[in-house]
Amino acid sequence: MQVHLFWFWWQLADNGVSFGFKESLRACCGHGGKYNYNMHIGCGGKIKVHGKEVLVGKACEDPSVWINWDGVHYTEAANKWVFDQIVGGSFSDPPIPLKLACHRH
Repeated sequence: MQVHLFWFWWQLADNGVSFGFKESLRACCGHGGKYNYNMHIGCGGKIKVHGKEVLVGKACEDPSVWINWDGVHYTEAANKWVFDQIVGGSFSDPPIPLKLACHRH
């Protein structure tokens, strides 16, 4: 059995909204720009404003509907979606559930 992991992430990024996710490429936790990502100010990042540290790399309210955690890592919800596809056999060749993959016919 061969599993096509690339296709999981491709499907998720391309069709995330149809799978119940809010955002495909934008980071849940970060700061700045179109994708809420700045390699210098990441999740939990702070900047100084008038001598006082201010948290700017804040997390979104509901990570369970986001795919991208911090611009580098996937959220727990996205990883679970991929896991469910692997277990269900959605993208394996042949497409059989994992619990049946080791059974001989």
